[in-house]
Amino acid sequence: MSLRPELSDLLPTEIYEHIISFLNHPFTLKSCSLTCKAWLRPSWKALFELCTIRIHRKNIDAFLEFVELNARTLTFIRLIQHLHVEQGGSRRLPVSESQWGLQEMGDYEIFQFDDFLHRFVGLTAVRTLKLGWVRCDTTEFTSAGLRSNFARVTALDLDSMILSSPEHFFDILGAFPLLSSLSLSGVLFNGGRLYDGLDNWEELDARRTELKSTPPPPSNLRELHANVTEDVTEFLFSWITYHDISLPMRSLACGLFSESSNAALSKFLAHSGSALEDIMIRDAHESTNLDLSPCINIHTLEIGCIHLQSSNGDQRERSSEIFVTDVLQTVTSQKVEYIKIILAISDYEDVDDQIYAFDWHGLISILRRSQFKDVDLVEILVSGYETAVERVISEYLLDLDNAEQRPALRAQFQVTKWARS
Repeated sequence: MSLRPELSDLLPTEIYEHIISFLNHPFTLKSCSLTCKAWLRPSWKALFELCTIRIHRKNIDAFLEFVELNARTLTFIRLIQHLHVEQGGSRRLPVSESQWGLQEMGDYEIFQFDDFLHRFVGLTAVRTLKLGWVRCDTTEFTSAGLRSNFARVTALDLDSMILSSPEHFFDILGAFPLLSSLSLSGVLFNGGRLYDGLDNWEELDARRTELKSTPPPPSNLRELHANVTEDVTEFLFSWITYHDISLPMRSLACGLFSESSNAALSKFLAHSGSALEDIMIRDAHESTNLDLSPCINIHTLEIGCIHLQSSNGDQRERSSEIFVTDVLQTVTSQKVEYIKIILAISDYEDVDDQIYAFDWHGLISILRRSQFKDVDLVEILVSGYETAVERVISEYLLDLDNAEQRPALRAQFQVTKWARS
């Protein structure tokens, strides 16, 4: 006697995949995966498109059990698309101890990438990878494990990374030939010792990595977010520019620290800035030598955080008040639609003094230029005192000689509260 097929067996899998693809809520997708066998894989696939799996010292053993099981049967391992592997110890994750004060099974104080990454086999769908707490003691086994198991990754996030040298960085970066997005946060070379205790600048320069010995950057790099120090910023852009490869860069986030690092950034922009659409300036320290004129396709520009100073302060220390004006002076793109400016207002000085010290007149004058005619929104994020900022903006707009422009300019401005994330 033959069993009658279930209705779910009569419909092509593609129909279920199409229906489930409209769902974007993890809890709903988990429920769908329990409905029937035909819904299991489509639900898993959609679920792991949304979720990032975070592996750390407390769950590494359990995760590797699934990896080993995946070699024999279908598991979620081959569907994971976004993976975060965190090597860090107690400062990155809470430490749990047994009642005897000993580490529990599967609960390492810190685990080494060298010991585990080569075992992460079968993760064929992973496209975004975040590595946390990469340290100098990682060896060639880490880069070998990355090459073997994550060569298809297109987006890499290196968070809190202290390496022995730039060569160590390039060894890891070389494991990802398809890379199109690179995010660096807290990346340091030379074991985190910027000057390695050297007072002799000639000797320090002699120890710097020669750019001619470096490999070229990923040729398909479209996004670069660099939340790093001044020396690493200057090195990164000098390295990319040296290899004379025009990158299809669409999004860039970095800091402006000094005339020297800004010059390196501007050389990079002159070479690969024409395709950039989104620019985010995170560390606003120095605007000298910055030139955004090659970036003719900018759509969004974010600037800040800018720490305002009292108008009674030392003029030498008040470059932050004209920082935005100086940056916007270099913009030539006719396609700017959105500008975000983050202002930090201190409680230790007179609030009105700080707000009035900002170059509102210069900002409004620049926004009246023809290349900014398509700007839909100038969002001013402030750390409190939103009403005071709105009042000052209105006062400056009233001083415009062309009254017909006031309503349009006022409509562009939006003041919102900002909190450091």
